[in-house]
Amino acid sequence: MDARQLFPQPNRSPEGSPANEATSIGERIKTARKNLDLNQADLAKRLNVSQPTVANWESGIHDPRRLVQAKIADALSVPLSWLSQGARSPVESDKHPAAGYLRRILHHVPIISYKNAERIINEKDVDPHEWAEDYIPVTYSGARLFAVFVSDDAVNLAFPPDTLVVIDYTDKNPVEESFCLAIVDGECVLRRWRANPARLEPFSNNPHHETLYIAGNKHIIGSVRVSIRFH
Repeated sequence: MDARQLFPQPNRSPEGSPANEATSIGERIKTARKNLDLNQADLAKRLNVSQPTVANWESGIHDPRRLVQAKIADALSVPLSWLSQGARSPVESDKHPAAGYLRRILHHVPIISYKNAERIINEKDVDPHEWAEDYIPVTYSGARLFAVFVSDDAVNLAFPPDTLVVIDYTDKNPVEESFCLAIVDGECVLRRWRANPARLEPFSNNPHHETLYIAGNKHIIGSVRVSIRFH
């Protein structure tokens, strides 16, 4: 039996029934795998990937990249042309470079003062919209956001003067070396987070700024998500 019989084109199936068509890349991977009596773990081992990765391909959560498709075709002894000509998964079917951006939710983020940003750590059930001086539209998955203008020489390598920085104030556990807004000695500051020991480092071309040591992350207002420069 030749490859065309084993792996029919999208408009045909072994029984001639559309219900049995392997039309997508994921379905073709699954069909070829089963024809070799392999389970997902077997194929994953051949490709040096995890079993969930294979499961994601076959279920259409995402498609393997072109180079990986070549490895899959070789592992399953099928023509790359047959595999790669399968339909893309619905999640990845829109190839327009702006598609992912356009699908994101647009949030109108309140721009507030540093003074009001301090209130977020000191008061319960706060709503930054109450203190909004203006708004900036931002596409980001988090909904608990506010923005402040930064003009701080201590972080000028990351944020030049008058950069607008968007803060997620639900995230009080910044990633190592990411930037966060915090209260230190009663003052609101933006610095780079470092753990062990907990400290806030400057990121500046001015060597005179000092590292600020704090007692854990209890002084963190929130983590930086987006920065916007105006020209």
